[in-house]
Amino acid sequence: MPTLVISIDLPPTGELETSPNWSGAATDAQMAEETQARQNFLGLVSPYFESLLKRPARRQGNVGGVELLGCDQWSQFNHYLLLVTFDIGEPVSVSDLSALLPQGSQVSVVGASFAPVEWPAAGQPTVPGAGGGS
Repeated sequence: MPTLVISIDLPPTGELETSPNWSGAATDAQMAEETQARQNFLGLVSPYFESLLKRPARRQGNVGGVELLGCDQWSQFNHYLLLVTFDIGEPVSVSDLSALLPQGSQVSVVGASFAPVEWPAAGQPTVPGAGGGS
């Protein structure tokens, strides 16, 4: 199944994301603020992502999986990559996703037909559809 890759950038919130010269260790209060902002985002998008997986089968746009990658640096918690595996067609409406997010959020398609290339223990990549891939 190909993978749709979507970039999601939320407007900065909290002291760590809005301070242009932040450096050093984050305080407990700053980390709590960042964690709460991430929880708020997940609360907004989780029902939508779950609905993609629960849609009845169609001729195209059937979603096989949803994965959300979030930046793991305290001052960058507002940046995400959404990976959606699907059969064919358009599985996700960027405008529907954008409508869920705070004003100023940026949502863009990075690519719409990525397939995995895997490196097994032997060190040779396995490409799906090229004789031997999954």
